[in-house]
Amino acid sequence: MTSTIILGLDGATWSILTPLLNSGDLPELQSLIDDGQADSLKSTFPPITAPAWLSMATGQNPGKTGVFYFLNRDDPDSFDFESLGSDSFHGQSFWDVLTARNHSVGVFNFPMLYPPYDLGEEGFMVSGLGSPGDDTISDPDGLKRELDEVTGGYEVKVPYADPKYQNRPGQLASDLHEMLEKREAAMTYLLEEKRPDVFFGVVSVTDWAQHYFWRYHDSDHELHDPSADEEHKKALTRLWERVDDTVGAIADFAEREDANLLIVSDHGFGPVNQTFYSNSWLEQKGFRTPAETSSVQALRTRYFPYLRRIAEPIVSAVPQLNNLAKSVGKSIRGSPGDDIDWDRSTVFAPRQNLTCGMLYMLSEDPDDREAVIDALEGLTDDDGQPLEVDVFRPEDRYHGPKTDLAPDILFTVEDFECAVDPRHTTDDGHLVSGPPSAARSGGHRMEGIYVAAGPDIESGDGIPASIFDIAPTLLYAADEPIPNVMDGEPLTDLFTSNFRDERSIRRQSLSRLVGSGETSAERDTDAVQDRLEDLGYI
Repeated sequence: MTSTIILGLDGATWSILTPLLNSGDLPELQSLIDDGQADSLKSTFPPITAPAWLSMATGQNPGKTGVFYFLNRDDPDSFDFESLGSDSFHGQSFWDVLTARNHSVGVFNFPMLYPPYDLGEEGFMVSGLGSPGDDTISDPDGLKRELDEVTGGYEVKVPYADPKYQNRPGQLASDLHEMLEKREAAMTYLLEEKRPDVFFGVVSVTDWAQHYFWRYHDSDHELHDPSADEEHKKALTRLWERVDDTVGAIADFAEREDANLLIVSDHGFGPVNQTFYSNSWLEQKGFRTPAETSSVQALRTRYFPYLRRIAEPIVSAVPQLNNLAKSVGKSIRGSPGDDIDWDRSTVFAPRQNLTCGMLYMLSEDPDDREAVIDALEGLTDDDGQPLEVDVFRPEDRYHGPKTDLAPDILFTVEDFECAVDPRHTTDDGHLVSGPPSAARSGGHRMEGIYVAAGPDIESGDGIPASIFDIAPTLLYAADEPIPNVMDGEPLTDLFTSNFRDERSIRRQSLSRLVGSGETSAERDTDAVQDRLEDLGYI
């Protein structure tokens, strides 16, 4: 009998949900809030899908997991970045503890959890974001074929940042709704047929829709077009209304099973109205020196943005050219590291994220790092007005044995409202009005959400929580020990006094609970990166 269901709504944010709740457009979610508790869920820094979901599963901050983005390194003296995979989760997650303690656990569509691994005879795992769409995404092996039958062809992603969706918001909205219907069908099937003790399923379309449709939804956005089709302006609202139906379907099952339901998001969301081109700025300040332009790869990397600007409208007009354009682009795009003079540069930004700045020092002189930080803190706009820039050293944000793998400097511009893009720009200057692309008009924020309801949940006002608290809370709810490596604390105030009286908070070493946690999982790093690029993440 299922006792706990966790529904992850990627990127769910109160800034979108609260107006819809107030207008009565999300009755299922409102019912859960009325019956239980809800509040904000603080994400990792930076608030990015890969480290956030991993920290939610393990209860550990990135200084312990070593994951700060989709691409990470395993040596502080190296700039070789590899993609995240299930080897970063295996033996570390709450589901590993529960499985080792004889609870059956089902994990569905969890980001970056590829390849899937065995969760015991009664458990199952279906990989999500970052995995291919073939039969290798499930354990046990035949589960993917079952999902194909239930959904009419199971799919992993809708590549919202793909040029084929440029100027085609209606087509994207339709594809996102179809994907959501398949997610709901898959989850209800897994719950009804497999009935794990604990189930964690993730819905990703909420994140993709908010990236793309924010400019249509937000009348104050830099790219908002008042004359745009009303259907496009309402696309985000209508998707959330459809998500509410999915919430209702999962809540109905939870009620029949007398199970507790926890809804969580990995981060929040907000508008992106500017873009700061970090490597261009570093060059203007003399911190980064470009490689000699005689290098073919350096030329390709530097001028790829111009080729992209020319190609995207063509692909938008003729979608049949999309696969060809992507193939050609992959062969020539390179990365910002290809056109850098490593001997004469002080610092650089690799091909990483668009949420915040991540800089890696090439100089070992601490004065050089302070010089870069001072320059960042003095950033101004084109009119000479100071920008809001928050700069962090890794030790300010992380703790643990892998903190030295973090970027040497992290920073945000205008509280995440300005994207930080390491690619070269086709515009003059380093600060450009508008997002890095129309498909990224919305961006991540630190404050996500949680909603808890069920027979063991105390009705009342919630309290702000941390993403690190989720794993300890789930173990506490199952009356199992919490690994002492976890940074979060169980949210005991969620539960009724009778429920709390029946259990206590116990801590044990992770190795005693799950063993060594070793895994031989292997993945094609280049293939994972290609799939992430389709979604605009790198």
